[in-house]
Amino acid sequence: MNTHIMKPLSICYITLNAEKHLAKSLQQSLKLTDDIVIVDSGSQDSTASIAEKYAVRFVEQDWLGFSAQKQLAIDSVTNDWVLFLDADEILTDAAIDEIKQVLSQSALVSAYSLPRQNWFQGKWIQHGSWWPDRVVRLVNRRQGKMKPVLVHESWQTEGEIKELQGAIQHFSFDSYGDLLKKADSYSDLSSKQLFKVGKKCSKWAPLTHAFASFIRLFIFKQGFRDGIEGAAIAYTTGLGAFLKYAKLQELYRQSKES
Repeated sequence: MNTHIMKPLSICYITLNAEKHLAKSLQQSLKLTDDIVIVDSGSQDSTASIAEKYAVRFVEQDWLGFSAQKQLAIDSVTNDWVLFLDADEILTDAAIDEIKQVLSQSALVSAYSLPRQNWFQGKWIQHGSWWPDRVVRLVNRRQGKMKPVLVHESWQTEGEIKELQGAIQHFSFDSYGDLLKKADSYSDLSSKQLFKVGKKCSKWAPLTHAFASFIRLFIFKQGFRDGIEGAAIAYTTGLGAFLKYAKLQELYRQSKES
């Protein structure tokens, strides 16, 4: 029987117009800790009043970019052990129990990843890149930092990362239109990131990356088993890859013309 006391935990969020799932997410997070910080970048909906209702700390901060905004949120908490979440992510009871168990151990590693269950079109997506969709979220903030990139930010640590099995439920997309919007906006940021580091690409790179991405997700990762939804996810991921490299070529053309 484990008799160790659970190490103190903080939870942080970054938000913008996050009212849809925030209350449910906070209800679950409060089962782990009452030290919760929300860093908000100008919500016009009821995000602030939800934060007030659940008595969590609410910090207003103009948008700094995904990585910098999350780092600021992590830096704003009280405890060394931090779980960082998005407002459309909800901890399952299994994840909560497992985190309690881990933080009650005497020896911990630097960080832990959790699988995400992604909800789309009325069902949990079971294949492709959307399951298990592992993300490193439970971290010792003294042993790492957010990778300073424009998009697809992640936690960097030189220490060991272990896998937890309890899932985070993720409610990111309400429609096919949302998939397309994200493919467009993320490809903007990704192409700028590649341009910033001097990444070059061939004439056919947009097409080859798009085709490879679709085949990998739909065939090799068995996205086809999720039906039309799996096809849509693989297609829009491929489209995002196409746009990323097409926009990178566009940035190089514009730099030569200016």
